[in-house]
This record gives sequence, C-alpha cells and structure tokens, in this order.
Amino acid sequence: MSGFRRREVLGAGLVSLADLVAGGPLSGSVREDTRREIFDAHLHIPADNGLNFQWNIVTATMPEFVAYLDRCGVRRGVISSALSNRAKTPDDYRQGNREVAKYVERYRGRFRGACVVTPFAIEEALREIEDCRTKLGMVWLGEFCPYMTGYQFETPEWGRIMQLAAALDCVVHVHATTKEIRYLAERFPENTLVLAHLGGSPDEIWERIALVAGKPKLYMDIAGSGQERVGILERAVKEIGADRVLYGSDFAINEPAGVIARVRNAFLTEEQREKILFRNLERLLDRGRKGGASSGIEQAPAPTGE
Repeated sequence: MSGFRRREVLGAGLVSLADLVAGGPLSGSVREDTRREIFDAHLHIPADNGLNFQWNIVTATMPEFVAYLDRCGVRRGVISSALSNRAKTPDDYRQGNREVAKYVERYRGRFRGACVVTPFAIEEALREIEDCRTKLGMVWLGEFCPYMTGYQFETPEWGRIMQLAAALDCVVHVHATTKEIRYLAERFPENTLVLAHLGGSPDEIWERIALVAGKPKLYMDIAGSGQERVGILERAVKEIGADRVLYGSDFAINEPAGVIARVRNAFLTEEQREKILFRNLERLLDRGRKGGASSGIEQAPAPTGE
C-alpha cells in the first residue's frame, strides 16, 4: 500500500469491506497523484523522417506526441521508434534506436528507451542490443512485431537474441500469437517476457490470461484490445495477479486515456490500480540501475516541449 493511500486510510479511520473487495472510486487527491505517476509500457514515437503508425496523423512530431500524452495524464513511458519496427536494414534500426536515445535525453526523467532490432543480420543485431544496453542504458527490448518485417521467433537467430537478453538482464516485449508466446516462455524460461495485448476474442483472451498466469516470468500489457470489454481486466488481475499486469496504450496508434479510464473504473483496489498504472513497470525497469549510461531513470520534472 502506498504512502498516500495509507495516510488516507488512517485519516478516515474506516474503510468499507465493499471498497476492499470490489474496489471503490478513487478520491480526487488519489486520482491526481496517480495520474501524475502513470507509466505507459507501450509507446511508439514518430520517426524523425516522418514515419508514423497513425492512420490519420495528428501527432507528427515529438512535441505533439508529448503534448497528447500530457492531455491524457501520462507522465512517463517506455518508447520505441516506428523506424526500428519497420527496419529493413541494421542502419534503419540503429537510426531509430538513436532517435529514441535522443528523446530519452531531451525529455530526461520522462521516458525510458526501448531497443528494437530485426534478426536477419544477426551479428549486427546482437551488437546493437549490447550497445543499447551498455552504452544507452536500455533495459527494454521491443515491442518486437515479426509480422511487420517477416521474421520468425522459432529460429536459431532469435534464440541468440533471447540468450543475450537474458545475459544482459533485459525485458523482452513481444507482439505474438498465443502459440508463439507459449513457445518463447517454454523455450526461454530464464527471460522476462511482456506479452503485448490481451486479445481480440473471448477464447483468445482466456487462453492468453491462463498462459501468463502459469508462467512467473511472463507479464501482460493491456494495450490495444481486450481491456475495453468490461470485466476482462478484473479477470486478468484475478487469475494473473495485479503484480504482472501492466498499463500500456500502444500510443501513437491507440488512445491512452481510454485504457486509463478502464483501470480507474475497474472493480479493483487502489493498491491494484497503482501496481497496474505505474508500480509494476517501475519494478521491471529498476534493473536499469545495475548498469548502462544515460538510463533516464531519474525522476526529474518532465518538460512538455523540445
């Protein structure tokens, strides 16, 4: 239980059983504190060359990207580059990752960088991961989206990426089918994995929740799909536990505030909400304190423009 929540409970002297079991509405002071601390695990920044995942572009630049997050109450996030996700060559993903590092530094204290590679030129990919970890302080790898460039997880090359990620104590964030994530979790049990998205149908969501629940190093972010259905988040927390469910939005593709509203309105305790909205991600990224340069983990005031 957080300090501000503990003070609120002690000050009130009484908390109803219904609030503890079903989760009560956030008080105004708690809501404002929580909104300042929201930490988004799933953000894609626009590339400096104009590449952007939005169908109709409204946040074409980083100042616009950050301004939109401000409107939604998202003060911190893990960012990866659209250019790295679409990379055709090592130069492409190196450029995208360096743009990420630039904005981590420019908005110091606000963002943590994510390194994205493709496994085709595997030696260069491994070198890039090591450089991002040791020189740029990036402990988050991904979101890896194989459907964008056509690679597969069940290859020797991807196995080498997973082995290096484990050796460097990195988090691996993957956009994968349930079959693919099951393979990764079983083949590489030493890796910390974050599965992006709850899913698009009841059967898929139940299967993915059960899979994450049974693998202690597997986490789930609630970006993109599934969470908008009332009751899904509550089931995920009940079966997985609040400690391994992460707030993510998939912005600049999807709307951050809608996911926040679902977390805030869900039948959860305030402690569970805090874990989902920021504490779980803080804990995952704390491994960044072990090494690497310019990790950007200091909680400095967050600027709103370049």
